[in-house]
Amino acid sequence: MKILTYKKDLKSSLPLISLIIGIDLIFIILGTYLPFSVVFVSLIITFPSTVLATFIKKRYYLLYVFTSTILAFLVGIGDISFVIYYFLPSLLISFLFSLGLINKDKEEKIKIDQYLILFVTSFINLFIEITLIYIGIYLFNFNIVEAFLRLFSLENNEVAKNFILMVIFLYSFMNILVSFIFLKFELKRFNNEVSFYESKNNGLYLVLIIVISSIFIAFSNFLFFKWAYLFLFISFLGIITLVFEEARKGRFIILVSSIILLIISLVIIAYLKDVDPLNTFLLINISPLASGIIYLIKRLLVYKFKKIK
Repeated sequence: MKILTYKKDLKSSLPLISLIIGIDLIFIILGTYLPFSVVFVSLIITFPSTVLATFIKKRYYLLYVFTSTILAFLVGIGDISFVIYYFLPSLLISFLFSLGLINKDKEEKIKIDQYLILFVTSFINLFIEITLIYIGIYLFNFNIVEAFLRLFSLENNEVAKNFILMVIFLYSFMNILVSFIFLKFELKRFNNEVSFYESKNNGLYLVLIIVISSIFIAFSNFLFFKWAYLFLFISFLGIITLVFEEARKGRFIILVSSIILLIISLVIIAYLKDVDPLNTFLLINISPLASGIIYLIKRLLVYKFKKIK
C-alpha cells in the first residue's frame, strides 16, 4: 500500500498520522534544544502536516492535531516557546493551505487557485504571528520583536521599526512558499493524482491583490505608516508572481512594462529630494499597480477580439 494515497478510514490513516507525528517531534526537539536550527526548522514545519491534511479526512486531521499537540508540549516541556510560536500555528496554516490542493481520489473537491491560497494563507499566518507576539508580551513578558532588533543593534532605530511587519510577513510567506514548492514539484513523484488548482482567472486574482495592496498603501501612508511597507512588499510579490505566470505562457508584455515603469518610478523618486525618503520610496508602487492595469487592459482587448472574431 502506498503511504501517500488518500485514506478513506481511520485504520488506513493511522500509519501516515504516526509518521507525520514522528517527523513533527523531531522538528520540535531540534527547534527547542538546538536554537540555531530554528531558522531552518520553522520554514519547513508546515510541510509534513500539509501533506497529511491532503491525504486524510478532516475529522482524522483533528485527531492528529489533538495527539500531536499533547506530545509536542510533553517533548518541549523545558521550553514551550517553539511549540507556541512555530508548531501550533503550523497546524492551522497547513490545514488551510491544503485546501488549495486537488486530490483526485477525494469525493469532495474544494477549488481555490494556487496563488490565491498562497497569499491568503501567508496573510493569515502574519496575523497569527502578530497575535502570538502580543501574547508573548502580556503573558510571558517577552517581546520577540525587540529581541530581533537587539540582535542587529536596531532597538533604537525608528526607521527599522517601519519594516517589522514586512519582515514578519516575509517569514510567513517563506514558510508557506517552501511547502508550496515541495508540494508542487516533488509530490507528483509519489502521487501524481494530487496537484494545485490553477484557475483561468489566476492573473485577475493577482491584479486584485496588487490593487488592494495599493489602496492600503495610500491609507497607511496617512494613518498607519508601519503597514505601508508591508503592503508595498505584497504588491511587488503580486506583480512578480504575475510576471512569472505570464512568462511561463510565453508572454513578456508585463515583464517589459514592469521594468520600464520601475525605472520611471525610481527617476521620480530621485527628483523628490526634499520629501521624506520613507514616503517618497512608496511611489515605487507605480510599477506593480500600473503593470496590473496594463494586464487588465490587455486581457480585455483579447477578450473583445475573440468575441468579435
